[in-house]
Amino acid sequence: MLWTVLGGLACVLAAIPGTMALTTGWLPSGLRDSVVRPWLWGCGGLLTAAGLGTEWSLLWLGSIDFFGPLGLALIVLGFVCQSRARRHPTLR
Repeated sequence: MLWTVLGGLACVLAAIPGTMALTTGWLPSGLRDSVVRPWLWGCGGLLTAAGLGTEWSLLWLGSIDFFGPLGLALIVLGFVCQSRARRHPTLR
């Protein structure tokens, strides 16, 4: 029960910045200079939150064969989206 509550809390906390970036374009202050596509960054945040929720909250179902790789794929896809939304420094 404790892991379900902690997983749900982590999912909600990870989804808040993604939802704000998706709906209003607001970004956390440390990312405002480097993120050029807030909408894509927000989608990545929501995918990461969904992956966290899948990994932790649905663990009690016992079907880790399906939910484990699905959660990992969502987390990786979210990180890829957030990485693509950032401005990377150019080499000179």
